[in-house]
Amino acid sequence: MKENLIQIKPWDETISRSIIIDLYNQMMHYLNPKGTLEINENMLNFWLGEHTILSRDFLRFEDNNNSIIAWAGIVKDPMLKDAWTVGYGVLPEYFKTELPGKLIDASLNLGKKLKTPDLLFNTTGTLSTPFDEKIKSLGFKPIHYIWSMRLDDFNLFKLPNNPHGITIRKQLKINDYNSYANVINLAFQESFKWEPKTEKEYEQLIDSMQKTNKIEHCFAFENNNLVGTCVIFTNPKQKDVGGLANFGILPDYQHRGIGSALFAFGVESLREKGCKEINLGVETKNEKALNLYKKFGFYTLENLTQKTYQII
Repeated sequence: MKENLIQIKPWDETISRSIIIDLYNQMMHYLNPKGTLEINENMLNFWLGEHTILSRDFLRFEDNNNSIIAWAGIVKDPMLKDAWTVGYGVLPEYFKTELPGKLIDASLNLGKKLKTPDLLFNTTGTLSTPFDEKIKSLGFKPIHYIWSMRLDDFNLFKLPNNPHGITIRKQLKINDYNSYANVINLAFQESFKWEPKTEKEYEQLIDSMQKTNKIEHCFAFENNNLVGTCVIFTNPKQKDVGGLANFGILPDYQHRGIGSALFAFGVESLREKGCKEINLGVETKNEKALNLYKKFGFYTLENLTQKTYQII
C-alpha cells in the first residue's frame, strides 16, 4: 500500500450518507468487537444537526481507485456544551498506515478554516494508538477519559431490595419526556461539558437508537413521580451482549439506595434476556458511579478507554 495514493477531497453531496454510517460502524466494531450500539441514518442526522453541510464541513479520503476509505467532519456536538468535534470513520485495514496522521492534519486544517472556537478529537482503546501517537506528536494531551466497564460473572451480582416508598418498573416507551429530561439534565449536570437537552431532543435521540437496537427503560418512582432512569439495550446482531446508558437519579434522591436498586434492576432485566455480558461507559472522575458499578461486579476494560483531546 503506497503512501502517496491517498487523496483528500471535499465531501460530495451526491454521495450516499450510508457510506458515513458503514465506515463508522466498521471502525467501531474493529475497535470494540463486543460493542452493542451501532449508528443508523436517524442517529447520524441527529448528530449532524440542522446546520451541518457535508460539502463544507466534511472530507473524504480515497485510494488510487477512487474508493472512499475514510471520512472526517466537523460537527457542533449535540451532546456537549459549546464544543465542536471531529467525527470520523476509517476502514480498519488503514489504521496502521499513514492515514491516521493525514486525517488528523486535514481535520485540524478544516477546523481552522471553519474557525471553530475549539475542536475535540476522540479515540477509543489501544487499537487507536496510531491516532493517539499523532495527536501527542503535535503536543496535545487528553483532557477527558471515559472507561468501559463490563460484567460477565453474575455470581458477583446481588439484587438488592427496593428502598421504602420506591417503585421500579420497566417500560418500552417513555410517556413523559418532560420528567425524563428533568431527571437526566439534573443528574448529569456536573458531567464533562454537559449540554442540557429538551424533551424533543431526547425523544429524537431515543427514537433514533430504537432503529437498530432493542431498547427498554427502567424507571424509579416515588408517589408516581419519576426520580430515576436507566436505559437498557441489546443489538439483534449480538443477542448475548447488553448495554446500559442514561443512568441517573435526581440529586435530592441520591444516597438513599435508589440508584443501587434501579441499576441492579436494569442489570437483572438484561440477564433475564439471556445476556452473558453487560457493558457501560463511565467518566473516570465519577468515583460515585465507579464504586457503584464495581459493587455489582463490573470491572474496567482499560484497553477500551476513550480519550478526548482538544486539538484547537
